[in-house]
Amino acid sequence: MSAEYVSELYNDGMHETFNEDDISRQRTKNAGKRRYYPSNKAQTLIKNAVTGSEYEWRVGSKEEQGLFKTVDATGTCDSKGYVIKNQSVLPNPNPNHLYYDSPEQCMRHLNVTYSNDFIEKWRSVTQFHTPQN
Repeated sequence: MSAEYVSELYNDGMHETFNEDDISRQRTKNAGKRRYYPSNKAQTLIKNAVTGSEYEWRVGSKEEQGLFKTVDATGTCDSKGYVIKNQSVLPNPNPNHLYYDSPEQCMRHLNVTYSNDFIEKWRSVTQFHTPQN
C-alpha cells in the first residue's frame, strides 16, 4: 500500500474513515482501461454497467429491483470502474455495484455464465418489480 494512500486512511480503533475524493484521484492516476460503469452511491441515478447510460431510477429505490444487479468484490477495479494497474493500490477495499438490463447482458459483459434455472428464477421474481416507463 502506498504511503500516500495510507495517509488518507484514519483509524481510531472503532471507526475507519477516509477521504474518498483524494483516494479516488490517486487510484484514477494509477488506473488502466475502464472495465465497467459502477453505481455505488445511494440515491444517485443508476448507470448501465456496459454503456454508462443512466436509467431513470436511483440506487436504493424500489425500481432498481427490476434491473439485474451484481457486485464485483475482486478489488481489481477502482470506484469508477477502471482496472487498477498499480499493484501498490490493490486491492480496492470497496465492492462495485453493477446494473444490467438482464442476466444475459451481464454474462456477455463479464464473460460469466449463469444457469438457465437461475435466469428463469430471476425473471419470475423480477416481473413483479419491473419499473414502469
